[in-house]
Amino acid sequence: METNAALLDLDQELLDQELPGQFGPDQVPVFVVPVGDVPEGNDPHPGCGSELTADSCPSLNGHTRATLDAASRGWLLARLPARVRAAMTAAGHWELYGTRGLLVVACGDGARQMGFSVESVRRVRQETSALHTPYEILTARESRAAAGRPAAERERLITRFWVRKDAALQAVGRGLSLAPERIEAGFPADSGTVAVPGPCGSEIPVSVRNFTFSPAYEFAVATPEPHCVTPAFAYSVR
Repeated sequence: METNAALLDLDQELLDQELPGQFGPDQVPVFVVPVGDVPEGNDPHPGCGSELTADSCPSLNGHTRATLDAASRGWLLARLPARVRAAMTAAGHWELYGTRGLLVVACGDGARQMGFSVESVRRVRQETSALHTPYEILTARESRAAAGRPAAERERLITRFWVRKDAALQAVGRGLSLAPERIEAGFPADSGTVAVPGPCGSEIPVSVRNFTFSPAYEFAVATPEPHCVTPAFAYSVR
């Protein structure tokens, strides 16, 4: 399987990046794997079962090495690029984050200390198009920031706010136990601090950063402060 850069319009400079041979103890190797659909008329390889397709990526979202049984792990590994498969096989722990057409794989125990979220951004063709990502996930301040934007920009901005909140909640182990509209993530830059409500009125500061590798997706990585691990990305996954 090869990276389908044309399908996802991935940044060609990023595609040329390569991970180093060795990682530091504070680095988490993160693979961004575009997944295309099986062309019509092409049958899956004999004995391999169904292929990994763009539509099957969302069902892998949130899974870890421990939550997939041996058969499912084998099925997935057999359908990923060799470099990703080797890293996952060597790692005692890995986590998956998926949306249509894209699978993100974070390898190693350091991934437990981080939160990741990736979502595809719906293409808006008309200003009157209904929003794919609902306003209900936003704070009042975020809603005001999005309201005045053209439809396409508004869709992207709301999706960006959402992945920040989702990643921050994952980073502190809260999942969706908190309503996302309680979390302010509308900072204008690509990185900032999100305060996640904790017990007894406390707040947990989480460092959140957006990484843009394709106009088709919004992707955020979060680490509780003070953070001690960082992602080391690989976009070229042939």
